[in-house]
Amino acid sequence: MTRLLFALLGVILLAVTALALVWLAGQLLLGLGVFVVGAAGVLGRLLWYLAFTGVLAGIVFFVASAWRPASRVAPVQAQVQVRPAKSARTRPVKAKGFNFRAAPASTSKVTQAATEALGTDPPQSSPKQSNTEQD
Repeated sequence: MTRLLFALLGVILLAVTALALVWLAGQLLLGLGVFVVGAAGVLGRLLWYLAFTGVLAGIVFFVASAWRPASRVAPVQAQVQVRPAKSARTRPVKAKGFNFRAAPASTSKVTQAATEALGTDPPQSSPKQSNTEQD
C-alpha cells in the first residue's frame, strides 16, 4: 500500500512540476511578447514620424527652390563690381634697405625660418643664457 501511495505522490509531484514549468514558460513568453509589441509600437511611431518629416522636408525644399522674390533684384554677378587687374608695371623692390644679419646660435631653426620669411630682425638672446638652454 505504501508503494501505491508513493507512486501516486510521485505522479502528483510530477504533474505539479510540469504545470509549474508550463506556467514559467508562459510568463517568459508573455514578457517576450510584451517586449516585441512595445518595440513594434515604438518602431511604428518612428516610421510615421520619419515619413511625416520626410514629406514636410520635401514640401519645404520644393517651396524654397521655387520661391522668387517679388521685387526685381539684380543678380549677384551684377552687384559685385570686379576691378580689372592693374598693369604689370610695379616698382622693383630694392634690396639695399634690408638689414640681413646672421641669427644668433641660440635661436631654433623654426625661429630662423620665420624671421627670414617675415624679413624681421631675430630676437636677441641675453648674455645670461648658458649653452645648456639652447635648442
